[in-house]
Amino acid sequence: MDVKNRENVVVAKVTSKNQITIPKEIRTKLNLKKHDNVEFVTKDNGEVVIKSKNDLWSVVKEQEKKYGNLSTPEIDWGEDVGVEVID
Repeated sequence: MDVKNRENVVVAKVTSKNQITIPKEIRTKLNLKKHDNVEFVTKDNGEVVIKSKNDLWSVVKEQEKKYGNLSTPEIDWGEDVGVEVID
């Protein structure tokens, strides 16, 4: 079965400050969120490929926000209430 490569064209306008807003459809497809990095790869034929650059360190930063890191103080659970006996 021959599957054709379907192209979906989405247009964004360059502002007077040479900025663009990445359209929602593209942000959704690339799973882009605030503060994510985007990589622009230019080809000799004038084509530009946009890639989501969610690397290890951006994942680590997200995990630190949620769970803390090694320098985060431990939770004080209070005094021990007894001992655990394992048979």
